[in-house]
Amino acid sequence: MKVLVVATQKTALAGRISIALADVGFRVATLTPHGHPVRRTRKTQDHFAYHARSPSKSIIWAVERWSPDFLICTDDLAVGELQVLHQRMAASDDEARRRISDLIEFSLGPATSFRAMQNKSDFFARVEIEGLGASPRTVVIPAGQPFESLPTELIYPIMVKADQSYGGICVRSVNTAAQLRARVWELQTPATWRGPFRRLLGGMLGSGALAWLRLPLRRTVNLQRFIPGHPSNRAVVCWKGKVLAGISVEVVAETHRHGPSSIVRVIDHPEMAIVAERMVKCLELSGFVGFDFVLDSSGQAWLLEMNPRVTPICHFSLPDGTNLAGSLYRQLTGLQPLSKVSPMNSDLIALFPNEILRCPSSEYLESCHHDVPWSEPELVCDVLSQALRTRVRRRVRTFLEDYLPAVVRSMVTVRLVDPRPS
Repeated sequence: MKVLVVATQKTALAGRISIALADVGFRVATLTPHGHPVRRTRKTQDHFAYHARSPSKSIIWAVERWSPDFLICTDDLAVGELQVLHQRMAASDDEARRRISDLIEFSLGPATSFRAMQNKSDFFARVEIEGLGASPRTVVIPAGQPFESLPTELIYPIMVKADQSYGGICVRSVNTAAQLRARVWELQTPATWRGPFRRLLGGMLGSGALAWLRLPLRRTVNLQRFIPGHPSNRAVVCWKGKVLAGISVEVVAETHRHGPSSIVRVIDHPEMAIVAERMVKCLELSGFVGFDFVLDSSGQAWLLEMNPRVTPICHFSLPDGTNLAGSLYRQLTGLQPLSKVSPMNSDLIALFPNEILRCPSSEYLESCHHDVPWSEPELVCDVLSQALRTRVRRRVRTFLEDYLPAVVRSMVTVRLVDPRPS
């Protein structure tokens, strides 16, 4: 049984899931950008080059050469590219092209569920219409509609989230009307614009300094009630609307606010499992899927969003026998998976490389299971090297986003309100 792991971003996820899939018996190939850490693993049998300028051609080339039985995505952009390709292939008169379209639906789920996979607004609409679980009150500001004022059904603090975003990149917490206007303007601008520039422009537009400027607003933004509590998530592997296996964790530490988890604790939470099963059945999903929750003070699980791809806990092997890759192998082949994987020996898990980058001297690294793929030393070195470079860039970007906008806004305001004589 052959699988193709598709990754457009150079994170450790493709390496971790590729190793897990190979360990249970799959023959694994990857489609990744040049220099991706997964190319250092010894358990993948082939690698294909992903080119950002011609993603569809990259996918078609890899599928035709490898002939996979299943496709697995490790980031949201990869899911989006498969969905775009599906639309093109489904309308083709070429039988080989239509087979690619069928393979994409076979691996993700029906095309009727694609919008809910990609857009937070469509996802929450399905949750509310179908009554699939408790979710925070959400108000949608459609693309092209300027923001005017806070809807009466929401109170501060509020979470502002953009459609077609991932990893907390386009999630903002606001506490005042001025912050809300700035963040909505920022997230409504085209996703292709650079982060510091978008934040700068959003702040200026929100303050009214550039009220005369008319910009194309190309993204839908969601205003969501803030639920205090502990972030949690549920990872499942599913097949045509049925959950085969799942893992639930509570987040103990994050790399940064609204960012990726770095320490998680494995938990048993029936409500999270039930909500995930309902969503999978409603959307008829296949493959690996993650669901983000927050557990309030009473322990109730509030559904926040869905990730139709591999998440950082999908490769876990638990003492009770839970192994998502193994469950998928059993479903697709009818055979028992190979038993090469040793189960984790602790409920508290430090994710690699997130925790060691968050705090190299973290006490968790000594007291819990540090999830490092020690059997792949070249992968470990490459992941750490790339993560350190990313960390430096993030610090520079954070400085620009937090400091530069305030300075430029003040300069613009001074010039507009009290222009100096020439």
